[in-house]
Amino acid sequence: MTSFKIESQSYLGKNMQLIDERVEMDRSTLSKLKQAGDDDQLVRLIDHSFTADSKDALEKLADCLVKMDFSNIKLSQPENEQYYLLECTSIDCTEFHNVSKTSVLMSMLSEQFSVSYDGWGSMVANESP
Repeated sequence: MTSFKIESQSYLGKNMQLIDERVEMDRSTLSKLKQAGDDDQLVRLIDHSFTADSKDALEKLADCLVKMDFSNIKLSQPENEQYYLLECTSIDCTEFHNVSKTSVLMSMLSEQFSVSYDGWGSMVANESP
């Protein structure tokens, strides 16, 4: 029983560190979008990408993302590269809480499938002509 608690705390600690890192990256990206004139309440496509040496791991992740209703899922191997790239999109605004929930989810999925989550990106969106 003690062993389980130690393993559980270790696992939770690792994930908390991952969450903290992801939230800080989100804040930085959102700050840059805001400085560029982004309206964080406008709904738009948000791109997400993962990389791995194993195509199989990304295929399994892609299946999971389909079930979770992510769209534009594309698996490829960039030219002259040894790794595979999985791209997908979500539809949301770039308000902090929305973005961070999705990026933390993606980080947790990357851990589960032993791939790397490269993060998210979005075009600046505003209603100005």
